[in-house]
Amino acid sequence: MKNLSTQRLTSLSKVALIGGILATTALAWSPAYGQQNLAEGKSITASSAVSGFAAHLANDGDQSSYWESQNSAFPQSLTLDLGSVASVEALSLALPSGWESRTQTFSIQSSIDGSDYAPLMSSTGYVFEPSSSNIVTIDVPDTDARFVRLVFSANTTWPAAQVSELEVLGEAGSSPNPNPNPPAGDNVAEGQPVTASSSQGFHTQENAVDGDRTTYWESTGTLPQHLTVDLGADYLVDQVTLMLPDDPAWQTRTQTVAVLGSEDGSQFSTLANATELTFDPATGNFATVGVTETAARYIRIEVSSNSGWSAAQIAELHISGAIDPVPPATPDNLRVTGESDTTIYLAWDAVAHADGYELLRDGNVVADVTATSYQDSELAPETSYGYRVRAYNEFGTSSNSGAIFATTLEEGGGDPGGHPEPNDEHGANMPYDRYDTQDADYGGGAVLRSAPDFDQSLTASEASGQAYVALPANGAYAEWTIRSDQGGAGVTMRFTMPDASDGMGLSGSLDVFVNGTKAQTVPLTSYYNYQYFTPGGGHPSDTPAGGDPLFRFDEVHWTLASPLQPGDVIRIEKTNGDSLEYGVDFLEIETVPVAIGRPANSVSVTDFGAVADDGQDDLTAFNQAVDAAVANGQSLYIPPGTFHLDNMWVIGEVGDEINDITIMGAGIWHTNIQFTNPNAASGGISFRVVGQLDFSHVYMNSMLRSRYNQNAIYKAFMDNFGVNSRVHNVWVEHFECGFWVGDYAHTPAIIADNLLIEHSRVRNNLADGINFAQGTSNSTVRNSSIRNNGDDGLAVWTGNVNGAPEGVNNTFTHNTIEFNWRAAGIAFFGGSGHQATYNLIVDGVGSSGFRMNTVFPGYHFQNNTGIEFSDSTIIRSGTSLDTWGGERGAIDLEASTDPIRNVTISNIDIYDTQRSAVQMGYNGGFQNVVFNDIVIDGTGLDGVTTSRFSGPHPGAAIYTYTNNGSAIFNNLVTDNIAHPDTNFVQPGFNLTIQ
Repeated sequence: MKNLSTQRLTSLSKVALIGGILATTALAWSPAYGQQNLAEGKSITASSAVSGFAAHLANDGDQSSYWESQNSAFPQSLTLDLGSVASVEALSLALPSGWESRTQTFSIQSSIDGSDYAPLMSSTGYVFEPSSSNIVTIDVPDTDARFVRLVFSANTTWPAAQVSELEVLGEAGSSPNPNPNPPAGDNVAEGQPVTASSSQGFHTQENAVDGDRTTYWESTGTLPQHLTVDLGADYLVDQVTLMLPDDPAWQTRTQTVAVLGSEDGSQFSTLANATELTFDPATGNFATVGVTETAARYIRIEVSSNSGWSAAQIAELHISGAIDPVPPATPDNLRVTGESDTTIYLAWDAVAHADGYELLRDGNVVADVTATSYQDSELAPETSYGYRVRAYNEFGTSSNSGAIFATTLEEGGGDPGGHPEPNDEHGANMPYDRYDTQDADYGGGAVLRSAPDFDQSLTASEASGQAYVALPANGAYAEWTIRSDQGGAGVTMRFTMPDASDGMGLSGSLDVFVNGTKAQTVPLTSYYNYQYFTPGGGHPSDTPAGGDPLFRFDEVHWTLASPLQPGDVIRIEKTNGDSLEYGVDFLEIETVPVAIGRPANSVSVTDFGAVADDGQDDLTAFNQAVDAAVANGQSLYIPPGTFHLDNMWVIGEVGDEINDITIMGAGIWHTNIQFTNPNAASGGISFRVVGQLDFSHVYMNSMLRSRYNQNAIYKAFMDNFGVNSRVHNVWVEHFECGFWVGDYAHTPAIIADNLLIEHSRVRNNLADGINFAQGTSNSTVRNSSIRNNGDDGLAVWTGNVNGAPEGVNNTFTHNTIEFNWRAAGIAFFGGSGHQATYNLIVDGVGSSGFRMNTVFPGYHFQNNTGIEFSDSTIIRSGTSLDTWGGERGAIDLEASTDPIRNVTISNIDIYDTQRSAVQMGYNGGFQNVVFNDIVIDGTGLDGVTTSRFSGPHPGAAIYTYTNNGSAIFNNLVTDNIAHPDTNFVQPGFNLTIQ
């Protein structure tokens, strides 16, 4: 629950009002008894603290200062480390002497090692009276202890624990604690992202925050060296403890250490001056530094000398602190990401410490969300609205952001070409903005190349909107101005360049300029693309001798040193002087998120010898990391950098499958797995998981460039995906397929059930994007970009190899499928209960938008009780020339053997079809096939009339080349149809339009 009050209140319970002047006591604090005060100058920590009232104020010798816990959050604790075991006889607690009377209820506990605590005094209410200077003394049973803890449960005057001074009275121990331990309590550094000025071999910086004192960070080179940990949010830091391995083999040494803090990771201030710290195995081999309480997100340890080794060394960095108890900052970059006639789409940047966000429309809160985007719907057309956003957490609410204004479109409004924009609910919601050819300025000899009639002999037939900018000579360029509320450092470029005569590709480059200054050179290659087809041959070859080319575009992405801002101009220019003509189709620009740090309770591939960016094979380390993660019940982390694997990464084995495993990287812009072996069956990931799999936040690439006559066996992900599994936030390209979900190693086959693939990019692969095969059921692909793949983008193939059952109830929803250069955007080949909804399918090349057929072996639609394709948009798809030499509809239903039955196709908009919009054929039959609310605007745009299946004809709204079956169309709307009769239906086929 958010707290709408952002003010910290100061009451007379904390101060005395004397003569109209607010005054506090500042009396010198003196021991209550004659015994030695064992607490003086010792380390003290707390479960929480409010800003300005840190734990160290409870033993600073000043009764006027005090520690206060987080408000309204009992129980709270205060823990004192005496440094060594001592005889504890009494405690004395004080509050500022001028405060009014109150009772605090707390218990007292003690510990030898900081882990196991025993009760000294049960929970009791203690009265603090101004007449007794607000001091309470408590006799306790004489106890040997190193740690003393107070656990507070109530305060009659203020909703928090409060201590001005804490004395522990008794006698110090005569010898060091035989089993000393560092301070107990929460370590806010453990598992957080960490960087270092250098590291030596396996002794990486991650070792300093992994919770394991047997591993350690060691620098290279000459001192000074530093280690910096990102706490992920601002913390009130009051103490830092440095540890070396708790091992007598480590000799006593001193290291000179300074502690610095920063809120932004770039500007650091000193929290503790350079101090010589002693690390002695006899007393635990650790040292603690008290620091000036400061709100900081980044803590840096600078080591300038080490008497025991010529390097900085830290086994564990323990940082004590509490979340800065302040409201979150005001969200930045509130922006409009889209409009329709009834909806405004908004987004904003995330804020640290925020529990949620309130969106205000015209001054009124209309949404309370935890996401950083919102669709404000049910609005009036052609109406302007003002928006602000604010963030909140348990400590309060930020101020409102600056206002932005947005206007809904006119009802049924359209683009300049006369077609309404695709429904904003169709397709994936991806974090980038596209800058297409029509948005570009170009010059210096650059040429716009186009294929307005979809002629596949022209490279432009595969471009977005069938046009791209060619850069044939030095000085040729295309450039774009970054639009308002857009930008970022991540750039993806779709490009084309020629192939080599042997089909192995050529190398080249283009330069990137920002605002006229060169930013970088981007290396390019055509190694991955180009496949060649003979007319009607169906399957591809790898060399130009194999026929006509497809797959002529590829992508490359990079991170700029500085993010692009609105108004910046980014230029792509040829300057390398080679003889090649390059082509640029579009750029996509996005914000690059910060790298994800190593999670708690995880192993890292670097723990086992994997080294990023060294060009060496890391497969052995990856396999050992999997074994350790499974054995210890931990997750597996792949840190930033490029890791090279020289063969297939097999996770689990046939006969020794893994039950559950979680694998994650630092993010698709940070962690890169590069498979280096181009041979068949020599790359990609084979899962042998029978429980729950979670795989995420990784970019993957390979050196594969051939389908090996359909025997590549080189998928990015394949085999056994388990049950209730999730693969998300991955980016894969240049494989045979992105995902092939099917088991061919067990009899009966083990199916994937309830698999979720989401928020991913599956691109530039030689065959399918994602195929749910071999009985895969109840599984989903959603919110993903599927493009430039050489077979079906998304498919369900209900094979029955090894006794696989029939696949049922699979869903493809809110995906964007583009540039498929073979087969279809979405395909169902059998089963029952499947759905494809809210998808956007654009610019197919020799392919359909949506298809069903009974061609492939396995289960067809005999048991289908209902399949649905609905609420989607298909643009510039269908063809007069697929790779088998025939025409295909934007929606293509082919009943080759068995019938296609019980299919409902609803709320589909089909624009600018290359040939016919809906095509149905062959003699298997069509039963209970119903179309509802179909809009067909534009057919026959390629101008071709020859036909593989019937007499010549231009593109029709509905074309059938069978006399077996029927179909019903309810509420069909057509316009701009090339065929003079609108539909071209063979005699005997029962077509009903109503």
